[in-house]
Amino acid sequence: MEQQIRAWLRYSIVLGLYVSPTEATPYIHNSNHCPANTSALRGERQMWLKQRQAFQRERLKRIYLRLLMPLLCVLYVNGLLRRKPVPGTMLSWTVATIFFSSQALSNFLLAGEALWRQQEHETLLRLLHEIELSLKLRLRQDVRLDWLLPRVRWLLRYLLWTSVLFFVLFVYNFVELQYIGYFWYSIWFAIAMRLRLIQLLIYVRVLQHYLECLSMKLSQLVAYRVAPSRQLMDVNYARLQSLEYLVAIKEIYDLLFKAFQQLNDFAGWSLFSIILCYMLDYGCTLYWSLLSWEGYLERRNYYIACFWWLLPMSLITWHICHLCHSCRQLDRVIASMLCRMIIKRSSKSLRSYRILLQQFSTQLQLQQIEVSAKRFFTLDMRLIMSICTAIATYLVIIIQFLRI
Repeated sequence: MEQQIRAWLRYSIVLGLYVSPTEATPYIHNSNHCPANTSALRGERQMWLKQRQAFQRERLKRIYLRLLMPLLCVLYVNGLLRRKPVPGTMLSWTVATIFFSSQALSNFLLAGEALWRQQEHETLLRLLHEIELSLKLRLRQDVRLDWLLPRVRWLLRYLLWTSVLFFVLFVYNFVELQYIGYFWYSIWFAIAMRLRLIQLLIYVRVLQHYLECLSMKLSQLVAYRVAPSRQLMDVNYARLQSLEYLVAIKEIYDLLFKAFQQLNDFAGWSLFSIILCYMLDYGCTLYWSLLSWEGYLERRNYYIACFWWLLPMSLITWHICHLCHSCRQLDRVIASMLCRMIIKRSSKSLRSYRILLQQFSTQLQLQQIEVSAKRFFTLDMRLIMSICTAIATYLVIIIQFLRI
């Protein structure tokens, strides 16, 4: 799964969403220790050339990211200079400028995280591979990659094609409307933010699947400890009840918790800025829809274009919050299952098992798996309700001003 994700990430370098870390020193050919065999020498030289080419490609990617940030500044300043305020719409123009500035800031954070948080990003990708191998080798768990990969690929295509289709419909209805904002100067910013959310959504979907696999194995262990008489024929209970098996479950859970922490570390600030921009976008777009509905604008069909713009944004935001909420729920299910396991026998052979079980249960009670934006807020279904409440409050205030 890690290799497939890396293949998808190759295309995200254009928007500054990912760059693989550059090796500290490329492979250096030492002529004093060349093998006598000509074929071995040729193979060693080919390896050196491949590593050198890879090193040069990574340097070019890093240079591109360093050039991308001043290009974003030029795009932002060009939008400010070319879009002059319209007389009589100073308040709307000010709000649009704040929104445009927040979009530019979000893209600066995206490029900055790709440059200075690349080790955390790379650690997350390696943890995904390590978790997959641990589930296969240590727990003998079928991670069902043949089932997961087509669904993740379908989800990625669904979100991308939905965004493209609705974007075309939005532009088609938007071209002839009266508008004083910065949309045509912020298309790059909007595309980068949306693809960033889709990227994080794919990560969370894969981690959710691994959590489900771990929960399935732990449920077998709990069923054996709680009701040993209800044993299944296809489960190796001799291995299931061993201390090594519980240690493997605990270490795989630690890997999953570390993966979520790495996700929060490398994408926390961009996630915070994107959600904030989306809240401003919802407020501004619905405000213009109200103006069109009440007849304050020349054309009354502005709300049709707003629908095509807000729908894919709502789908992606709801989907990532739903996945993060499911991960939190799975984490609590695992914690509750561990609390049900009670070792009543006090034999010395079970002392280490009982101590480890108590430590693991206490650990799950104290820490929680979650996706958060630098602790400002946590992505779950409650965030959706908070966003809806904030936007509704904003619109009520705006309506009161319109009727004065």
